[in-house]
Amino acid sequence: MTATELYHAELERSDYEHHHPTAGAVIGHITSNLLLHTLKIEQAKLFAKGTAALFFAQKGNAWEDTEFAFIRKLNRELLAEGDLIPTTSKEVLEFGRLEEDGSRKYEDGNEQLFDLVKDFDTQLLYIGKGLALAKQEGHLGQVAALTDLANWMKGEIAFAQNFLGHDLKEGLYVEEDDDDDDED
Repeated sequence: MTATELYHAELERSDYEHHHPTAGAVIGHITSNLLLHTLKIEQAKLFAKGTAALFFAQKGNAWEDTEFAFIRKLNRELLAEGDLIPTTSKEVLEFGRLEEDGSRKYEDGNEQLFDLVKDFDTQLLYIGKGLALAKQEGHLGQVAALTDLANWMKGEIAFAQNFLGHDLKEGLYVEEDDDDDDED
């Protein structure tokens, strides 16, 4: 097969796997989200004002470095399992699920920080789905990497929420309890 034919086959496989989710497909969303998140962190580092500027001076580069390290680690784990890896900007934009808005750079620094915290929270939803599928598929390297990523993100959420003066879950996704067992 030619390079073009191989890539066309990859695109067909990717489309199938995104409609019939696999761990690899979900991890493709995760790595795309991480890449988009690093761009948002860079924007906040450059434009945030006030106390958030101090936060980004302390944590911004570490966040970016850690996220890039996880991208590399997850890509290696995808490759080890024969899973597909988003490698073009088109794929990253297609698979990324974080909201971008260039006007946010003009918002209050704490709002920019909280937006990034909410992005961590959104990413944890994908990581949970990826973990479940990786466990089901027996992809232990992916399970380990996703577990490490989730633990790191939870710690950074706690740190940033504390900096912002928020309770840990304030403004974040909270799963609704479906129990009909209301206590009086």
